[in-house]
Amino acid sequence: MAGSDPQKQLLTIIRDFATEKSQGERRIVNFKRRTQELQSELDAVNADLEDSKRLKEVTEQELKGYDVELAMAEASIQTLEVCTFSTLIGIGQISSNFG
Repeated sequence: MAGSDPQKQLLTIIRDFATEKSQGERRIVNFKRRTQELQSELDAVNADLEDSKRLKEVTEQELKGYDVELAMAEASIQTLEVCTFSTLIGIGQISSNFG
């Protein structure tokens, strides 16, 4: 019976090793799966980021266009104000000639 104790110990060690190896392999598979999931999430987030960057660029270009339109409108208003003022001066001069 004394000879069977080392055999039992060896079998126990082999079983423990096989169990640990199996658990390690499962952990590796789980880590690989999780890595793939995270990579997919990262790819999706990067795609969203690129879309956001493009949208920001388009929005900034539109804003620049609106700034140009605003400047042109302000210039038109100033021109109309000058024309109106000149017309009023002309009307005043004509009125004074008849008055």
